[in-house]
Amino acid sequence: MRLRAAAWLPWIAAALAAATLFAWFAPGWFTFDTAHQWWMARTGQLDSTHPAVMVRLWQASRALLPDPQGFFALQLLLVWSGLAFVATALPLRTPWRVAVLLGIGLWPAFLALQPQVWKDLWMVGALLWAVGALLREHAEPAWRWRGLALIMLALATAFRFNAITGVLPLWAWLAWRIARVPVGSASEAGATPRAARWRVAAAVLSLPLLLGLAAVPDRWGAVKPVTVWPIMALWDLAAVSIDTGRMAIPTAFLKPGATVDDLARDFNPTVNVPSFITGTIRFHYEMDVPAEDMAVLREAWVTLPLREPQAWARHRLRLSGYLFGFRNAELADTQVLMPDLVPFQDNPPLVMAPSRPREVLVAAWHRWVDGPFFMGWLYVLLALGVFAVAAWRRRAAAVALSASGLAMVAPLVPLATAADFRYLLWLVVASLLAFVLLLSPTPRKGR
Repeated sequence: MRLRAAAWLPWIAAALAAATLFAWFAPGWFTFDTAHQWWMARTGQLDSTHPAVMVRLWQASRALLPDPQGFFALQLLLVWSGLAFVATALPLRTPWRVAVLLGIGLWPAFLALQPQVWKDLWMVGALLWAVGALLREHAEPAWRWRGLALIMLALATAFRFNAITGVLPLWAWLAWRIARVPVGSASEAGATPRAARWRVAAAVLSLPLLLGLAAVPDRWGAVKPVTVWPIMALWDLAAVSIDTGRMAIPTAFLKPGATVDDLARDFNPTVNVPSFITGTIRFHYEMDVPAEDMAVLREAWVTLPLREPQAWARHRLRLSGYLFGFRNAELADTQVLMPDLVPFQDNPPLVMAPSRPREVLVAAWHRWVDGPFFMGWLYVLLALGVFAVAAWRRRAAAVALSASGLAMVAPLVPLATAADFRYLLWLVVASLLAFVLLLSPTPRKGR
């Protein structure tokens, strides 16, 4: 009986941590993106600037819980229950499971972002539940764990447009288990060629099923289509124009008489927003742009690395230097910590109750923001090291997790539009957890 009670300790610790963070930070910090999504949930006017799944869940939360603090509570519940679900699947004794739970959950680079109401946190929570299901499936092959992993991977994919790159290594782990390991009573017949073919077919079909499930929130109900890629394209073209002294932006997207000097005056190498404030670059999501002008812009952007490879590379490497923590002292704290309650249109005003513990924590995070906790390159090195050693030792879980973290951030080098630390959040969590898995005892292999 005492052992059974002890097994609940990670869940109790997770519940206490989530409740404490809620008490200190409710209703959560709201950036512009958060406030916009809350407004969409309130009004029902959805557009595709953000994946629809967060708004859909927020609408459901509003029907059942106080708003918006109820949605913040659900976010904390998803993240901390995901951590507990992973910790209780580790081949460790209960005290070590609690230590892993608190060590990762309270890691400054993770903890500092948990007060934000962001789809990034929901994505991480879904991925943690997927990892917990996969770890359980490894010890006990069962379709319930495979199904749960698939659903949570689909949910994570739905939360961010770029999540699929980080999801694929975890899906590959799941597909490998489906293809190679029979379940339950099927294990006796699992060696037959016909059974093996069925398992391979199921593994292959699991990917389109995952992608189909991820697409459901965006296909269900009215979602106004919005084209977002021109923001990235115009910012890249502005950077190269400033570097070379030659205007690379098509005239249809410039105010009359705009010069390269005008672009330089507005340009910030760490974030795209300032380039669109003064109107030198003419584009916004509601703008009706002729198809031929969009085609010209697309061509200019896609061919940019070929036409101006050195200038494009300097721009992208400079941004990556900020993003991965090589230039933290020069990066604004607000691209790591965003402790604010941003208003948006007719959203009700929000306030946080005074909290001395919150003040202490925020002050500590601001002191640490330029230090190693928030240097993304260290987590890249950790993930690379874990991947290499785990591959050599054939530790599939650590290989998949470290690969997932790396794959999530790799596309940011050519495609990121800002040096926001939140883009690295899954890398932080995945690299730490992969390291724990590498150091843990070899788990018992299921069948």
